[in-house]
Amino acid sequence: MKTILEMLPKYYAFMNQNAKRSLLTRFCGLYSVKVADAGGLSNNDEEEKYFLVMNSVFPPEASQFISERFDLKGSTVGRECSEEEKLAKGSHAVLKDVDILKEVEVMRSISPTFALPDCGICIGPAAKAALLSQLRRDLALLVECSVMDYSLLVGVVNMDVVDSDSAKTITKNEIDKLLRANKNINRSRTLRLLNTLSRPLQELGAPAMTVCRSAYSGVQNTLSTVLTLPFPYYGADKCGVDGGCFSIMRGRRLGKRAVYYMGIIDFLQPWTTQKVLENQLKGVLGYNRSAISCVHPEEYAERFLNFMDKVIT
Repeated sequence: MKTILEMLPKYYAFMNQNAKRSLLTRFCGLYSVKVADAGGLSNNDEEEKYFLVMNSVFPPEASQFISERFDLKGSTVGRECSEEEKLAKGSHAVLKDVDILKEVEVMRSISPTFALPDCGICIGPAAKAALLSQLRRDLALLVECSVMDYSLLVGVVNMDVVDSDSAKTITKNEIDKLLRANKNINRSRTLRLLNTLSRPLQELGAPAMTVCRSAYSGVQNTLSTVLTLPFPYYGADKCGVDGGCFSIMRGRRLGKRAVYYMGIIDFLQPWTTQKVLENQLKGVLGYNRSAISCVHPEEYAERFLNFMDKVIT
């Protein structure tokens, strides 16, 4: 509770400037609920609970079409999904840092330099550079707020697999429409500005063309809204919150076409005295203090970025 209240002014100012690109989870509201005991407590004895509502990185239908899930921190100590979990949960198992790092290192060992196959989070060099650039901005805020232990949550959709037996399963065409709509939203500010500046000339020189273009633009915007309602980028039901241009990206995954859902989650853990003691204690117990999850926010951010640079291809 204290962390979010202290962080909120900086978070608000940052999101005002970076909302169209940031991978940070969107906060929707902070609520308190007072719960009375069944025996009937007085108002002074009521227990107060706080709830922070955030948008989800994955759409509500994620369980039906996401084939892999990764929770990545940049830490390698205790960061591997067990074989038991993989067998028990299948595509719902949450893979971690060591799982994807092993994959990339194996591929590097059998592939020529700079010619990696579609391993890791494969989005191509241009998209990778843009993504890492935004991650640096996002993490600069988290360092300023002195928080750590956050993750990059990644969901992978195999675009070459469609479950035709389930009417509720998302299809490749539906995801394609979502990606096109996302691209249109990211360009909407520029288009609106150009349209505003050119409107007087359009109306004077070609009124008929202006009317046609306005009608076409209205239809296009309406269709875009309708198509994205069932599958919002960062939320459930019909919230319509834009998760930014990096919240859903095209790429490849192990030789197949893929779509990646991504977002930074769990960034409300402050660097406290307790965390300092935890770091020291794990060092005494023999763990590599630079590889454990509990490290100083500046070190955490640097390690996080270096790890993402390795596994994003």
